[in-house]
Amino acid sequence: MEIIDSKKMKTYTVRKRTFVAVLAVVLSIVALCFVKLEPAVPLISIPIIIAAAFVVDKVLILIRPDVYGKDMLKRGRSPIIATCTVVSVFTAICLLSGIVGYQLALYTAANANVVGTYDNIDDAVDFLQTSGLSDKYEITVRMTGSNKNEFRITADFVPLSGECDESDFKNYKYYEVNDNVVTVTIRAYNIEYKGEKISYYVLNEKHLNAKIELTETGVQVVDYGNAFGVAIGAAFGAAAQIAILVIVYVVGIIAAIVPSEIYFERLVSNEIKNAAQNG
Repeated sequence: MEIIDSKKMKTYTVRKRTFVAVLAVVLSIVALCFVKLEPAVPLISIPIIIAAAFVVDKVLILIRPDVYGKDMLKRGRSPIIATCTVVSVFTAICLLSGIVGYQLALYTAANANVVGTYDNIDDAVDFLQTSGLSDKYEITVRMTGSNKNEFRITADFVPLSGECDESDFKNYKYYEVNDNVVTVTIRAYNIEYKGEKISYYVLNEKHLNAKIELTETGVQVVDYGNAFGVAIGAAFGAAAQIAILVIVYVVGIIAAIVPSEIYFERLVSNEIKNAAQNG
């Protein structure tokens, strides 16, 4: 008959739990120290620490048949393996979802100002100089020369039929109506492209703050007026997604760990009592 020392089992169990708990707390504090440097560090590392602490705690049971006895480990091996597998897989899924969502949010925020990328500057100019009102109005742009990189010009909108509708010009910050002619003030730019000076104006009412920028990836139309809103939206979206994942993870881990802890607590307690009675 297998002889088990109840005092040894009780002492080892307390030391094991204390060691795992202290190590998990210390590592979590270290992870939190990086929150200002990189907020994602604690969000990624703390779930790993929690899952690892649970798994290590159970592994420290399995490797000590001399303390808990071979019979108890036979009964506890399958539940331990099953619970540790669930915790590890669930943690991996939540972490992967969080990392992917976070990276997508960073990418969206970083590219929030990019309206489009073009192979040549003509397509970019055409995009900015095309108004969606051309089917309702005859448009005459008064393109005056300037040496400045950015300057202002005006454009006249004459209705092709009927009266002008002022609601069509709500996106334009400056406009005035005289004798059924709407005059708007728009931005114009000078840019050097392949050694040639090119002047263009922005008539696209959806991107009146946009302009052309030359990058290593090509010719880009950027709109810094919309960038802030998109970046904020991406940040809030990422925060909401991470908050939901944290809640799901906490609830899921509690659902997996609590029943397991109750089961092993009773299993160890019963073994300690049986060992004390037999001893």
